[in-house]
Amino acid sequence: MDFKKSINRFFFVNYILMLISLSGFAVINARSDMRTLIFSITVVFAYSFIYLVPAGLFLFILNTVLKLFRLTNVFIKFFVYGMAVFVFTLTHLIILVDRIIYKMYEFHFNGFVWNILTTKGGIESMGFDNVAYWTSAGFFLGAIIIEVLLLFVCIRWGTFKISRISRLPHYLRVAMPYTAVFLFAVQGVCFGISSFNGNSDILAASNAFPFYMPITFQGVLKDMGFESHRKMALTANQDDNLALQYPLKEIKQRPDSPRYNIVWLVAESWRADMLTEEIMPQTWEFTLTAQRFLDHYSGGNGTRKAMFGMFYGLYGNYWSKFLSEQRSPVLMDLLQQNDYQIDLYTSARFTYPEFDKTLFSRIPAEHLHEQPDSVGWKSDRINVSRMLDFINSRDKSKPFMTFLFFESPHARYYFPPECEIQKDYLKEFNYATADIQKDINLIFNRYVNSCNHLDTQFAKIIHYLQENDLLDSTIVIITGDHGEEFMEHGHWGHNSAFVEEQVRTPMVIWVPDMKPAEYTKMTSHLDIPSTIMHVLGVENPSEDFSLGIDMFSDEKRQFTVFSDWSNLVYMDSDCKIVLPLKVSASFTGINEVTTADDEIVEDSASIYNKKINTLVHVLNDASKFTTTHSQRH
Repeated sequence: MDFKKSINRFFFVNYILMLISLSGFAVINARSDMRTLIFSITVVFAYSFIYLVPAGLFLFILNTVLKLFRLTNVFIKFFVYGMAVFVFTLTHLIILVDRIIYKMYEFHFNGFVWNILTTKGGIESMGFDNVAYWTSAGFFLGAIIIEVLLLFVCIRWGTFKISRISRLPHYLRVAMPYTAVFLFAVQGVCFGISSFNGNSDILAASNAFPFYMPITFQGVLKDMGFESHRKMALTANQDDNLALQYPLKEIKQRPDSPRYNIVWLVAESWRADMLTEEIMPQTWEFTLTAQRFLDHYSGGNGTRKAMFGMFYGLYGNYWSKFLSEQRSPVLMDLLQQNDYQIDLYTSARFTYPEFDKTLFSRIPAEHLHEQPDSVGWKSDRINVSRMLDFINSRDKSKPFMTFLFFESPHARYYFPPECEIQKDYLKEFNYATADIQKDINLIFNRYVNSCNHLDTQFAKIIHYLQENDLLDSTIVIITGDHGEEFMEHGHWGHNSAFVEEQVRTPMVIWVPDMKPAEYTKMTSHLDIPSTIMHVLGVENPSEDFSLGIDMFSDEKRQFTVFSDWSNLVYMDSDCKIVLPLKVSASFTGINEVTTADDEIVEDSASIYNKKINTLVHVLNDASKFTTTHSQRH
């Protein structure tokens, strides 16, 4: 009995089993074109090997360590055999559970799922009972038995008169790992080219595989002189062929709907407490005539997820899928269907984050105007002038929509001399030499001055609309993408935590003929699409196209959700709960829970347990707009 050969055979047999298991993920992409199907098959063969490598390495290291202790060969063999059965069974079960989760929720095994599985009451809230527990236990035991039988076959290979297989030429026996590496390289190149050219079918197909490692080389291809030929954005009537089910129902609009113009103004890193009479007096004066929301939250603590929530009304976990399928928001679709003249401006870029492939994917490139500059206030002034030129020269027989993303309040918080309302500020702000802890108050004063400059640019637009009698026919939206922290909780900037300073923003909406009002109820960027679409006469309920609510309705938001790359964060009047979306973030055993105003919670487990049913509701919402979910219902 050759111990090493037996383990190698056992690895090979498990590779065959993994191929069968992963074929289920390929079936998910079976409706795609031939290129996508070939890509999926290549991934199956490569990743079936990759998923088993950790188990194989573990057994090799275990065998080596045991030999160092000079244990008997019989003990080492049977201990390694036992561990081989366990680790290979565990590997298969993880992939199988992931397949089930993906089929249900359109995302893979992650920190959120781990928390549900390991939190008291979590599994029960998803419908598990004693029968389900015993069934799961029986399934695990059955998998162990199957692996034991397979190992027995591998050990007694010669007895089953198939030993000739073990005498195959050496180059064939070692071909499997080299073939796997080759196939991994092939699918990686295929994915990279598809990413460069925007092949949404292959990009979407890659999402079906657990722990898929995307490989991109857009910069290299561009440097070599290749030009991207990404597909045009898919139109609404092609939704049946997409992995997304968005919207859930056809959008219907009243025939007599108002055709209000829309002026949408968003400021980078503009936090809620900056909209005051002292810092931004002209914008403040305008808010007294409009609808002002005093407890408003972003959809994320960074621009990408914040803007995604603002235009789609969906949680940030949907971002990758919408990006891969280049699906525009129903709000923008509605405006185009109503023949709006659309011209959009940014003092950053539309390509990073990829708003040209998401928020504005159906807007022709000639209507996406970038003006990036290291000194943001200068870009803002140029863009304001260009925006007003567009409004002034538009076709007045049609409604218009224009958008401007301001950079004035973005670090390093530049401003012209006339906006120095805080005289004591850090005059030279160099990232490499600045002492953030020591200089934070002076840095904050720079930020205040930059917000004062932002005020002058908002005012320029508002005054133009007033002087040209456009406010009677125009919706004006003024908000920030997210907030900005200045060490109030140990962080500077944003994208680092979900504290109030990073996720709360001002929110002001002007709607013709609406009386001025202040709202103290909780609102969110997620609510903006529903609110605007209903003002424009959309008859559908919000849940048909959004996870938000109409801010002008009597409905009150009981909780909100914001996100970053790795987490969804649940928040209500009591607490904030971080729900990791990555397995690696969840195995620390710590589930971050704070009060709503970011105070430390001593008994976080009890709060988490009390909220488990609502958290499961969030999980369902995180998969609501996918075809898999709609088919289940």
